[in-house]
Amino acid sequence: MTVVNNSIETLRELCMLHGEDPTLHLQLADTLWEMGREIAALSEARKSYAILKHENPMEAVQVVVRFGEEIAVSEDLPPTTKTYLPLASFFKKKIKKHSVKLKKGGVLFTRGDSADFLYLVLSGEVAITAEEDGIHAMVNYLHEGALFGRCSLLPSKTHNVTAVAAKDAIILMFTAKELQQAFAKLPDLEIQFSKECLVRSRVELLSSIPAFSRVPMGLRFLLAKRCWTKRFDEKEEMKAINEVMPNVTFLLRGIAVLHDELAGEVPIYCGRMKRGDVLGLPSLMHKGVQSLSIQAKTACEVLCMSFRDVEDLMELQPRVRSKLKETAIAFSEQMTRTILLQKKLDT
Repeated sequence: MTVVNNSIETLRELCMLHGEDPTLHLQLADTLWEMGREIAALSEARKSYAILKHENPMEAVQVVVRFGEEIAVSEDLPPTTKTYLPLASFFKKKIKKHSVKLKKGGVLFTRGDSADFLYLVLSGEVAITAEEDGIHAMVNYLHEGALFGRCSLLPSKTHNVTAVAAKDAIILMFTAKELQQAFAKLPDLEIQFSKECLVRSRVELLSSIPAFSRVPMGLRFLLAKRCWTKRFDEKEEMKAINEVMPNVTFLLRGIAVLHDELAGEVPIYCGRMKRGDVLGLPSLMHKGVQSLSIQAKTACEVLCMSFRDVEDLMELQPRVRSKLKETAIAFSEQMTRTILLQKKLDT
């Protein structure tokens, strides 16, 4: 492992010295991929592709074949697709009566509006934005052929995001029932849409976390494909004493309480964690605090991310690294001080 890490550092230095050399970026991408460092590998592959698409388009295509279409778009944008354009043919009789023309800046729907329809971008571009606790973030950017709306396909729901035309756009509208009828004829599209909905929901969750709200959208989509959610019932154990957290966990909903169970016979109450707090940072930063146990005080939902993916993100995004390191240090200092003060009360 040490040899591989040294190779990565050497390749990174070479890439810095020869920033426009696609071969070196590709070599680094391959090495990172073999180590399971997928986020970092895709970032390097994207750099190689960006150079090759101008110098040698055929080689650029081969890089996309090896690493996937995700690298063929800017890090600032999500993957683009025209996958759903066949729906336009299915709904061709509805296009005149059920399409909406929007000028740039025109609003299709806002958060809280009734979600009675789903939408297909026939032309133009649409920006999807979300707001959570005062945090505004763009969570998707849609081009021609994109399908969007309430992904649950259930009636009587409201939109939790806002859709605005980023360029003049024509949008086709249809009901969930009509879309299901189309999917019966085009089942492959239904499978694709279900997968996209899962990723989009996770992007929205990531965007609601302050540390991720300014992460480039394309990178948020990469992370969303690799993270997962988990739920805990009231009073369920989330972390046992002396257990090392297996991943970095962001608390999305609910309240969790912490106890130090090594300080004495009676566990010491060390406070609580609420929405937006992060579990697992001490393990990531190698700062210990493993004597703490964590229990769900109320029903909780968390978003989990592997240590490798978070480490890659911290390497690619210095702002995130600083934020998470500050949080980890503050948490460790807070827990140490809390335990000392609680012991003082008992003496």
